[in-house]
Amino acid sequence: MDTGFFNVFIVCIICYFIGSFPTAYLIVKLKHNKNITNEGSGNVGTLNAIQVTSSKTIGIIVLLIDILKGLIPVYFLLFVFHIDYSIVMPGTSCIVLGHNYPVWLGLKGGRGLATGTGIFILLNYFVLLGWCIAWLIVYGIKRNVLISNVIATILIPLYIFIISKVNLFIVDWDLSTFSFFYFSFFSILTTVIIISKHLEIFRKN
Repeated sequence: MDTGFFNVFIVCIICYFIGSFPTAYLIVKLKHNKNITNEGSGNVGTLNAIQVTSSKTIGIIVLLIDILKGLIPVYFLLFVFHIDYSIVMPGTSCIVLGHNYPVWLGLKGGRGLATGTGIFILLNYFVLLGWCIAWLIVYGIKRNVLISNVIATILIPLYIFIISKVNLFIVDWDLSTFSFFYFSFFSILTTVIIISKHLEIFRKN
């Protein structure tokens, strides 16, 4: 087997299982003895954790852990183990894939926004800034969280295009293996994974 492919495979498997850690499910189960996949929207994420438990504290804990679930493994892969950027980027998408479709819960997971936030905080926080601006504009018009989430997320390729034109990159300042192609391709792939879970809601409605 090709060494490069094997390395990508190993990183993707590790990242998937890290992402699949069912934060909201475990916390809600431990604190309130409820199965979050059968409560509220069934989504294993921050918003549903708050709705099911009526506790903003639990929601904040879930949010922070899910953000760290995206940030910490990418940081260690890039800056502690110094794994090549082209190998790490497929792993970033697998973290969100694991969060959204965890094998432990029959592929019933969250929507990936918190975990994606953790990833983009490290890789390029200008993407996150663009997302927040778009979200606030859409929410100001529509007053709907889910619609705001979807539109702000769909526009991620636009933020990447703008970043490329004005050279607002973050990671490449300290990373010799940075690749704009891998950053763009896997950022957009992550966007598709996040959108896939949001569209399920609209199909149900």
